[in-house]
Amino acid sequence: ASDTQRNIFAIIAAVLHLGNINFQGKEEASIVDASEPTVEIVCKLLGFDKSALVKALTTRSITVRGTTTVLNLKYPEAIDGRDALAKALYGNLFTWLVATINKTVGPKKGTAKLQIGILDIFGFEHFQVNSLEQLMINFTNEKLQQQFNNFIFKLEQEEYEKEKINWSSIQFVDNQDVLDLIEKRPLGILSILDEECKFPSATDTTFLNKLHSNHIKDKRYNKP
Repeated sequence: ASDTQRNIFAIIAAVLHLGNINFQGKEEASIVDASEPTVEIVCKLLGFDKSALVKALTTRSITVRGTTTVLNLKYPEAIDGRDALAKALYGNLFTWLVATINKTVGPKKGTAKLQIGILDIFGFEHFQVNSLEQLMINFTNEKLQQQFNNFIFKLEQEEYEKEKINWSSIQFVDNQDVLDLIEKRPLGILSILDEECKFPSATDTTFLNKLHSNHIKDKRYNKP
């Protein structure tokens, strides 16, 4: 429907405009005057109250024993909050779109038929600056590749051996070591990250040093 399309475009436009909102002040962040028109555009696109959006972008609330305290955000915190809002909007829109498309084009209940699907897996992408989000994307791709390897190569070839079928063994690159580096407990990258998040004094540097000390000899790990 045209209304749905307009709403989708409005959310995407709001995400783009959010990135243009700038702040000033180190200890108490505030929106610069030049960004006021952008704030109004975002509010119009999303149907937000301007004062509520400004408050959300520049303050945070803490509730202790029924008492709520509003604290001003520092400049880096305001930047992170703005980016987090943009990612949340885009992420939820993407999830909703996928669910809506699947519901529209998918088989109706009781009418499912056998089908052949094509899976195109992206390679491990490496950029000049790589965020946690990119790591999760790459991790997902590696999990999909492992699933593909397991069903197409490992299990099929094991079945051929059981059935004594005359066939030529297919050699493939097993990426299990990549998955172990990222997710294996207790010293995988994600496990160490989870542990570091529990320490109040943890920093990017302490996290990085733990990665170096635990994985420096891993052939899949390159120390930056």
